[in-house]
Order: sequence, then structure tokens, then C-alpha cells
Amino acid sequence: MTKKLSSVLVFLLLISLVPILSTQARLRLSDRPIEHSIKIQNIRDKHIKFESLINALGITEGMTILDIGASAGLASFIFAEKLHGTGEVFATEVRPEAVDYVASESQKRGLFNLHSVLVKIDGLDDFYGKHRYDVVFLSNVYHCLDNRIEYFSKLRQFLRPNARLVIVMYNQFPLFAVDDLHDVNGWVASMIATQSTEIGNNPFFEELSTATRQLIGAGDRGDALRSALVEDFNRMLKNPQFYKHFYTNSYFRENLFTPPERSFANYLVMMLQEGGVIEKHVEQIDAKEMRSVIKLNRLFFVVQFGKYLEKEGMGVFFPPADANRQTSKYVMFRELDAAGYKLDKEINLSTYYDAMIMVPKP
Repeated sequence: MTKKLSSVLVFLLLISLVPILSTQARLRLSDRPIEHSIKIQNIRDKHIKFESLINALGITEGMTILDIGASAGLASFIFAEKLHGTGEVFATEVRPEAVDYVASESQKRGLFNLHSVLVKIDGLDDFYGKHRYDVVFLSNVYHCLDNRIEYFSKLRQFLRPNARLVIVMYNQFPLFAVDDLHDVNGWVASMIATQSTEIGNNPFFEELSTATRQLIGAGDRGDALRSALVEDFNRMLKNPQFYKHFYTNSYFRENLFTPPERSFANYLVMMLQEGGVIEKHVEQIDAKEMRSVIKLNRLFFVVQFGKYLEKEGMGVFFPPADANRQTSKYVMFRELDAAGYKLDKEINLSTYYDAMIMVPKP
């Protein structure tokens, strides 16, 4: 079997497992303690800024709002507060502990228009058909749902005229941000040590700008160096030929990747080569092609320097068990189009998150 065919088969196998992975993701989530959910929501809020997003939605008194997969209820609390005691917010969850927490917390806060509801883990629960909604909100939930076309087709029946479906999704392969750099001193020490033993064979050092090298040489380890490194890293991420530093005679360096990573990297290289992307200038590469370029190049950063990236930040997106990476924005658009929705607006929330505002088709 050729290497190219082998890579394709591995990729197709991974794709075939997506429904299983989404089900497993929901089962894992159902086992999480509520303390973990609170911590994760607070971390995400730094990048999503839920209150700013909800303000942009133009919530008005009397609305009925559905928060699917509300987790620890951060968005639900804000929605209920914006309604000033009017209307209703339904926060649904598959975890009894989360439902109990949101119910208890809403009473403490005096949010008597917020109702916490336990729903089944598979399919669209019968509860949803009991109400009509002005806004349906999902944050980091879309990837957990199975049979999404059927799910959202049914949900569409319960939407009021001019209703909006708001989906917050992880930007699966983003550029780096300054907050991603956890240990600048360690990174620089590792880079200098590697460069001293592998002269002319360290692509990360070779690709640094002259200004960044000068900051390193001057002993700068502060914000100026962090910003310079991020700028250089992102230039490397978007370079369609960066992989060639690690790729010789149709093979990646030995011991660079685990077998699954190697198969995925080979698949990406094959697709980029066949699509003519490798020879394009950065400005000629469209958004979808650039996603694949960034996917490939981030692999090199994570396997080489993962321990110097922020562990609780968004920069390290491996291992691939994180189900957010199993569903892309492009897949979502295709599925929701088939379910009877169209894109009204896309909001870039941060380096790591986007919000898609969908509306039912006429």
C-alpha cells in the first residue's frame, strides 16, 4: 500500500469515527464535576466575553431564550439579568448536578425567570416543543450533538418569527496569542541550546526575525519579546512551505511525530500539494486552504515546544480527544443549510472563538 493511500485511509477512518467521538464527548462531559465546569466557563469567558456577546444580540424584555447545554449557567444568568425579571430563560443540561447547580444559583441571585431543565442525552428532548423561542444559544455544544441536521430541523419548528440561532464555536486552528506563551525563559533556553548543537538545522530559530533575535541577545524576556515571538510564530504558521524544514525525500524526520500525528501530517501535505497550495504566496491562499496550512504547522510547534505553551490557555489544542476539533465551521454551515438555516452574521469574538448568528430560511 502506498504512503499516500495509507494516509487517506487513516483520515477516512478518523472521519467515520466522528459520530462515536461526539457521543463519547457527551458521556465524558456528563461525568465532569460542576467545579470543573465552572472553571472551564470562567477560562472561556476570558476569550468569549459572554456579556459583550449577549449585549450585541439586542436582548429585549419579554423574550423567551433557550440555552442548550448551559453547563454551569454563566450565559443563562446573563440572559436572565438582561430580561429584568420578564420573559423566560430555559437552561437545559444532560447532567443532573449542573441542573441542580443552576437552579440553586438562580434562586440565590433572584433570577426567577430562569428555569433549569434536565433533558435526555440523545436527540431533541420533548421538552423543547413546549415553548417558542426568540433566541436559541449554544456555546461549545454543537460538536457534542449527533444527527445534527435532524436535530436542528426539528428545533426550527419551535422558533418564533425573526428568531435567531446563536452558535459559539472554537476556532479550531487559530493563530497564536501572547497569552499562549507560558514559559518564555524555558523556550529561549531550549532554543539556544538546540541551536548550539544543531547549527543550521533549527527552523524555528532560523525563521525568527532579526529584531526578535536582537531582543533575545539583549536578554529581554518581557512583553516586547513575547509580542515579537508571537508575530514570528504566526508568520511561520501561515507559511505553506514551512513543513519542508522537517520533510525530506517524502518523509518527515524520524521520531518527530507519533504514528497518528504522522499519518495526519502526511494527509495534510498530500492535500496541500494536490491543491497547489504549497506554491502559492500567503496572500493567494483562501481561508479554507489556510486552515489546513495552520493545522499542519501547529503540529510542529506543539510537538517541539508544547511544554512552554500555556496549559490552561487555548494555544495547545492537542491531544485530539478534544471534540471541539471534530466539527469545523464549514461542516456546521453545510449541516445548518440542510436543516433550513442561513447565516445572518458572523462575529469574531477573539483569536480562539467565533459566534455564528443563524436565522431560519424563508
